[in-house]
Amino acid sequence: MTTTTLDLKPKSNIANKVRNTSLPRTKPLLPLFEAISNSIHSINELDDKIENGRILINLKRNGDENILKDLSEIDNYPIHSIEIIDNGVGFNDSNMTYFIEADTDHKIQIGGKGVGRFVCLKAFKKIVVSSIYFNSESLCKRQFEYKNTKEGIHNFMEETVSDLSERNTTLLLSEFRDEFTKYLPTNLIAIAREVVNHFLLYFIEGRIPNIIIRNQNNLEVNCKNLFHREFQQEIVTDNFEISNTIFTIYLTKNNKALSHKIHYCAHHRSVKEEGLISRIPDLGKFSIKDSIDSYFYQVYIVSTFLDEYVDTERLGFVFPTEDEDDEFLSEEITLSKIRNNSINKIEELLADYLSDIRNTKIENYRPTVNNELPQYRAVFSNKIEEVKRLPPNLSKQKLDIELYKIESTWKTEVKEQAAKLLEETKDIQNLNEYKLRYESFLQQFNEVGQIDLARYIVHRKTVIELLDEFINITSDEKFLDEDLIHNIFFPIRSNSDEVLPENQNLWLIDERLSYHSFLASDQSFQKIDELNIESKDRSDLLIYNEALAFSEDKRAPHNSFTIVEFKKPQRDNYKEYDSEKNPIEQCEKYIEKILEGKVKDRTGRYINIDSSTPFYVYIVCDITPKLERILKSREYIPTPDKLGYFTVKSQYYKAYIEVLPFEKILKDAQKRNRILFDKLGINN
Repeated sequence: MTTTTLDLKPKSNIANKVRNTSLPRTKPLLPLFEAISNSIHSINELDDKIENGRILINLKRNGDENILKDLSEIDNYPIHSIEIIDNGVGFNDSNMTYFIEADTDHKIQIGGKGVGRFVCLKAFKKIVVSSIYFNSESLCKRQFEYKNTKEGIHNFMEETVSDLSERNTTLLLSEFRDEFTKYLPTNLIAIAREVVNHFLLYFIEGRIPNIIIRNQNNLEVNCKNLFHREFQQEIVTDNFEISNTIFTIYLTKNNKALSHKIHYCAHHRSVKEEGLISRIPDLGKFSIKDSIDSYFYQVYIVSTFLDEYVDTERLGFVFPTEDEDDEFLSEEITLSKIRNNSINKIEELLADYLSDIRNTKIENYRPTVNNELPQYRAVFSNKIEEVKRLPPNLSKQKLDIELYKIESTWKTEVKEQAAKLLEETKDIQNLNEYKLRYESFLQQFNEVGQIDLARYIVHRKTVIELLDEFINITSDEKFLDEDLIHNIFFPIRSNSDEVLPENQNLWLIDERLSYHSFLASDQSFQKIDELNIESKDRSDLLIYNEALAFSEDKRAPHNSFTIVEFKKPQRDNYKEYDSEKNPIEQCEKYIEKILEGKVKDRTGRYINIDSSTPFYVYIVCDITPKLERILKSREYIPTPDKLGYFTVKSQYYKAYIEVLPFEKILKDAQKRNRILFDKLGINN
């Protein structure tokens, strides 16, 4: 037994260092990775070939040793401790000194952060160290326990040992803390795969010693063999550059992985991983099958930049994670830039595979676009590359949304292009180039215009189909309330200042009703600013029109009013001379109220309204027996198709009044729009 000359007093409070060290409970194997990394560094310190190095990992499970050694199903037993044995340089005076220092930067050049032992104490109750090492020309042995205390080191012993002894270091990570065991795999193969995956770059570059992981029943896995068997399949390497910094990408196939992933690495170790399916949806959620096996792609990104900016615990990076808008940071390397460049490079490396998948996807989507979403045909023609990157197997509704996003971006690009062209000086020196770009812009501008027209035609067809559905009897043998019918034509309790033209469907009644200078929907007259009328009466739709024709002497055109009244389908409680239960009485009352008041134009000036002002009245309702008797008693004339009735008043005021059943509105709208549906190929 010898006495050490080393100062074993820690340079800081070890318990505090452990407390301030981060270790997510979902990463219970990270302490093992830290221990393996230290063993690799220790082996590399020797003047020997890396192939001669060896690391043995013994999994210690709960249960009696004598029983466990004979069990075939030992993987079902939880792991309570892990023993790591290596033949590296060991805990000599130099390494022991660095171990005692809480904030050592001894291994900073090779990626060491000096926190591995604190990460281990985060998940285990203690670390037991036994190391046989060369000291000058003799072999010595050091033993101690490292615990989560202020002092850290306990039960320290050292002695000189026989020359027959073999240099090695044993590190026992003793007693997993309960909060980490929930996420700890117990299967021997699964743990070996995690080790290979974490140190994959070492394996790829051939800079890894032999690593054996063993159970107490002596079943073991050689990690190099596992790598060659499961990981080393057609590894592809390439580079990309960001701000004069080189990044290396390794594309591998893994037949035991659970998803396609991209790994951002530092010092040959995976630090941060992300799923690839959200970036390249065509890779899919499931493994890729070939003639031999099925696998998932695993991508590893390596750079000295990542080595430099990995955080202390190797759980992430300390450079910006997303792109900044500040122009002064335009050359800043961010995780977002690394990710985007990596995805582009993966796209290149997998171009043939992805092309086949995407062409098949496009052909699957094409019938839906041609037959059900024709407004996006121009998007398919002009933005096919963007369409190819949409997720596969989208429903019609989700495909609509995704194509709309592409279309919106395209429209923005066209508008920006137009603004740029208008700002340029069109001098003789660049006239030809300008003409070429203008022709390209004009072609895209026309395509975008076709999209809007196609969308409007599809909208009309949808509205007609909706009206057809709404006027039919419901499953409980009732008809829909008139408010729901009203909303198809125009949003209830709103006006034209609140509703965009494309959001009202007055064209169902008459195409001319889409153009007006004022419209109030289901609002009492006294709440309409343009009408100076003290009345709580309300029509369903009141339209104040300004004519669009002008005479040679530029005299002001005449104005007109249009009133639309809706009634519930199949309503039959009408009464003669009852303004509450007679739509004809109601509309005539509205006309009288308007003639008694004053009306302002858009500039706020009063316009004289008299008995010569024409009124157009549309009463939208089903002509039931009671209403038909009322119409005939007032000598209303049947329309040519015998579906509706109309009359013309001219003695006291000028009014054209038409009673339109829903069926007539529907049929007339279908006839007027049939040519549009035929041209777009959606009239089925």
